[in-house]
Amino acid sequence: SDLILLVLYFYINIYIRRMTGEEVKETPLVVGGVPEHFNFPWKLAEREGLFKKHHVEVDFQEQKLGTGAMVAAAKSGELDVIIALTEGLVADIASGKSDLQLLGTYVGSPLCWAISTGNTSNIECVEDLRGKSFGVSRMGSGSQLMAYVLAIQRGWDPTAISFEVKGDIHQLCAGVDDNTTDAFLWETFTTKPYHDEGVVRRIGEITTPWPCFMLAARKEVVDQRLDEIKACLAAVHEATLIFHSTPAMPTIVAKEYGLKEEDATTWYKGVSIVASPNISESALLKAVDALQVCGLLPQNEPFDVSSFIDKRIGTLTHDIASMKLYDKSELVVAIHKQLNHNHKSKGPLQYSDLLPYDQHHYNGTRAIDDLIERARIDNSSRIINIGSGLGGPARYLAAQKGCIVLASELQDDLSRTATELTERCGLSKLVHHVTGDFQLLAGHLRKDEYTHIVSWLTVLHFADREKLFRDCFDLLAHGGIFFAADFVQIGTLTAAERKVLEEEVGCVSLAESIDSYTEELTKVGFAIASVEDVTAQWMTYTKDRVETFTAQRSSLSPIIGDDVYERLLRFYTTVQRLFEGGNLGGIKVYAEKKEMIA
Repeated sequence: SDLILLVLYFYINIYIRRMTGEEVKETPLVVGGVPEHFNFPWKLAEREGLFKKHHVEVDFQEQKLGTGAMVAAAKSGELDVIIALTEGLVADIASGKSDLQLLGTYVGSPLCWAISTGNTSNIECVEDLRGKSFGVSRMGSGSQLMAYVLAIQRGWDPTAISFEVKGDIHQLCAGVDDNTTDAFLWETFTTKPYHDEGVVRRIGEITTPWPCFMLAARKEVVDQRLDEIKACLAAVHEATLIFHSTPAMPTIVAKEYGLKEEDATTWYKGVSIVASPNISESALLKAVDALQVCGLLPQNEPFDVSSFIDKRIGTLTHDIASMKLYDKSELVVAIHKQLNHNHKSKGPLQYSDLLPYDQHHYNGTRAIDDLIERARIDNSSRIINIGSGLGGPARYLAAQKGCIVLASELQDDLSRTATELTERCGLSKLVHHVTGDFQLLAGHLRKDEYTHIVSWLTVLHFADREKLFRDCFDLLAHGGIFFAADFVQIGTLTAAERKVLEEEVGCVSLAESIDSYTEELTKVGFAIASVEDVTAQWMTYTKDRVETFTAQRSSLSPIIGDDVYERLLRFYTTVQRLFEGGNLGGIKVYAEKKEMIA
C-alpha cells in the first residue's frame, strides 16, 4: 500500500543520510512542567548546552493547568515525561489504574503552604482552626489534602474539619473575607502578595511531609526511550548544580518569573532542586497516609510503594524519616495532643511546661545539666545543636544559661513545631531553628565561630562521620567543645541487627569500637577531653523506658491515640532489644579544638 511505501521511503532516507554523515534530527523527548521558578533548571540546561552535551534532544513544554492535566497528557502520549506534585502522582499511581511510574525526585524540599484567614475573623492562631471550615479549590485538591495533613500533625480529629469549594485564590480570599469559611491553605509565595496588600491575614504555615515535585513517565515510554530519559535527567541534574552554585541566581529567577528579588532570595535559600533518581520511602508512605485520610485512596489498605517506581531509573531509599520514631510524625502528634489535654494548646508557655514532652534523649534534663557543668556552658556560649528535634534541649540550654543556640534539624515537621513552641516560650531571641541537612548548612556558617557543638543520638544518622567531624572542627572556635552521645559497636552486629538499625532506627553508620570513634575525632584535629562507655547505663535506661511506658498505657494511650502509642512502644522495645543483644553500645565523648601551635 501507499502507507507501507511511505514508511519504507522514510527509513531508507534516514539510512542514506546517516551513511553520508548528514545529521538526522530525532524526535525530541517532550517534558512537561508548570511555568514556575521551580523549573528554571530546565531552561538553564538548554541555555548551557547541557542537553547537547549529553546527546539528547529535549522539548520542555510549560503546562499551565497543573498536575491533573499533566497526568492526562502523559497518559495520552502528548508528554513523555512530567514534573508534577508528588501527592498527585502518588494518588494516580496508587489507584491501580495508572500506567505511570515514578522516575525520581525533582525538588527534594517540601512545598510550603501558607495558612490564611480573614481580617475580621476571630481566628488568631492555627490552633483556633480545630474543627473549623476550610475553603478549597476543589475536592481532592492540594488545598484540601494539606488541611487534612494539618489536622493529622496537630492531633485533631480529621473528620471534624469541613470544606467548601471556592475555586481560585481570589475566591478563596473572598470566602474568608465574608466568613463563609474560616481559613484556606495555598502555596506561600503565591499567597504572599495578598498578605502584603492586607487582603487576608497569614496565621501560620505547613509544609508537605514529602518532596514537592517528582518525575514520572509511562512504562511504555521508558521501554522505548530509556537511554534518552537517563541522559535528560543527567543533563538537568548538572543544571541544578549550576543553579545552586550561582550567587546571582535569585536575581536571575526574579527577572525571569516577575518575582520580587527579596521573595526570590528567600525561596532560593530554602529550595533544594536535585533531579535525582533517589525516592524516599518515607515520603511515599506519608503521601499515601494523607491520601487515605482524605478519602482519595482506600483506607486501611496496605500499599507496596516500591511498586510505584520504575526501577530502571528510580531507586527507593531509606532515610531518617523512615525510622519508626518519625515515619508518621509520632512525636509531633504526641506533643500537640498532650498540650491540648493539659489546656496548653495555644497561648504563651514556660519552657518548663514542655519538659515532660520535649526531652526525647536518654536521661532527659539530667543529661543536659551534666553537659552544662562539664562543658562549662554559660551566657557567653554560642552553641550548635545538631539534630535538635522538637527543640527541647536547645530551649533548656537557653533558658538555664542565657546562651545562644542554633538548633539544626533535618525533618521539617519537627523543626517547624519546635519553632512554634520556642516562640510561645518567648525564647526566639536565643534559640534559632534552621531546617535542613547539617552538612549542607555547615558550608554557610562562619568558621571558628561557635563555642560548643552538641548532639544526642544524631551522629549515627550520618553516613560520612569524618566529614561531619571535620565540619564541626572547622566551625568551632579555638578551645571549643564537641560533645556527642552516640551509638557504637561493642561486638559484631548480626545481619538482622544491622537491618533493624538501618531500617527502624535510621542508623546508617557505626564506628567499629569506642577506640575507632575517638580516632576518627583525633584524625580531623580534635583532642579527646573525656570518653565514657555508657552501654550499661543505656541498657538499663532503655529497659526502664519500656517498662514505664507500658505501665502508662491506660492513661497515655487515650491522650495521644492508640496508633501513636503502639508505634512509640514498638520503637522503644526495638532499641531495648538491640542493647540486650550485646553488640550495640553507647558512648559519651567530649573533644576539644586546641589552640594551634605555630
